[in-house]
Amino acid sequence: MKKQLKTSPTSRQTSVTGAVAANLHEGSRAEVLADYLFSGWGTVTPVRRQDDFGIDLYCTLTDRIGQRAIVTDYFVVQVKSTNEPWLFNGVDSVKWLIQYPQPLFLAWVDKKAGILRVYHVTPRFLVGSMRLLPTRLELIPETLDEGTFVDWSKAGRFSLSAPIIRVSLSDLLNETLMAKLRQVFTEWVRIDRNNCDLMRYGLLRFRMPGSYKVNESPYGTIGEMGNAVPSLDDMQAGILTAAEGAECVGGQLARHNDYAAALFAALFVDHLQRTYPKAFQGVPRWNKRLPADLGRIVCEGLNDTIPRRRVNNPYEGIEAVAIAIKKDRRVAAFLAGTNRSRGF
Repeated sequence: MKKQLKTSPTSRQTSVTGAVAANLHEGSRAEVLADYLFSGWGTVTPVRRQDDFGIDLYCTLTDRIGQRAIVTDYFVVQVKSTNEPWLFNGVDSVKWLIQYPQPLFLAWVDKKAGILRVYHVTPRFLVGSMRLLPTRLELIPETLDEGTFVDWSKAGRFSLSAPIIRVSLSDLLNETLMAKLRQVFTEWVRIDRNNCDLMRYGLLRFRMPGSYKVNESPYGTIGEMGNAVPSLDDMQAGILTAAEGAECVGGQLARHNDYAAALFAALFVDHLQRTYPKAFQGVPRWNKRLPADLGRIVCEGLNDTIPRRRVNNPYEGIEAVAIAIKKDRRVAAFLAGTNRSRGF
């Protein structure tokens, strides 16, 4: 005889055909309102519910050119239907936030008040620049009218200060206001994109307005903050970035006959390459001490200044310049750390 499975009145019920959970669409309704705002400024692609890993909308900004809309900027949005903190539990979640490579914003839809607020998430760059990641992070949206520069929090709790955009349902139908707010939001997207670039290249600093007002351009006073004394291990990516930039631009300027810039760039790159070899390990193009145009133009150019002399060391000229500079009395004193200014 088969036993019949008994259920209690308090046990979890299975799905019922023809019925849905009473609050099933609470979150999706908020996303629809955010979708309406951002789709007026570009394209919006909602994330499928089963693929939601912390992002709800993939968006672009577009400019109208004739009969076409050309994509100019990319960003993503997480949408919330409450003003509860955006929580990140665990180092892996915090790392995901700070390493996300695109401009990222938080939208809070207050359905009762009929208001949509959009917040920057700049604290992620402050946390990333300090390198010592908290195991828990809380980003707290506020209802202020004026925003301030992000403050450090040892407890891992950061205020997102004032929203950068705040609109009501009636505002969404005001084409003049929406055009103004599109420009304001575009400026914030580009500030965030620049910070993403700094973080990705290992330059441990970020920038944001020292203060700002809701729905107004953030381009007033721009403040900068970062890690002034990171460990050498944390600087490896930044060192490689510096060498890449100096080698590229130095070689290009040499093509414009700015040989002084090329020489100084070569000295800098050569110093980094020889002093911090760990930063260049595993990067094939840096198997040479001074690669590409910069190395060829500067090294060959210096060595060719002594005619009818065979040079066995291709870096003889650049080494001679470095030695000569260090022999200068002021340079020698500086390198020895004497008479150092108070700013060091």
